[in-house]
Amino acid sequence: MTERRILRIEISTPQAAMEAFAQTWERLERGEAVTPVESIGFESLSEMLSTLTPRRWELIQTVKRRGPTPIGELAEPVEQDKIPGCTDVGTLVDLGILEVDDRQRVFVPWDEIDLRVPLAA
Repeated sequence: MTERRILRIEISTPQAAMEAFAQTWERLERGEAVTPVESIGFESLSEMLSTLTPRRWELIQTVKRRGPTPIGELAEPVEQDKIPGCTDVGTLVDLGILEVDDRQRVFVPWDEIDLRVPLAA
């Protein structure tokens, strides 16, 4: 059975991300086992919400439901013009939320997306 792929999307300062990286590096240097974490960080909730808009979430869900899909076929299900749809796909590919296969079809490689929004500053 294959492992489930989980993408963590979180609010984190650049300094916190660098500290986590340094801690992981130190553990690796000591020979400790480290579980890989695939994640995307945003500095603020407003940055995350302006990037991961409702339209883009709908696009992610559509692609996950349909499976690998040519970009041109994505405009209609999410009621977008083809150009904004392509822009949204490009943004999501750049973030690593969507990927493109060898036949130029986009797909969601994740089984789950875990959103983390800390309440403490």
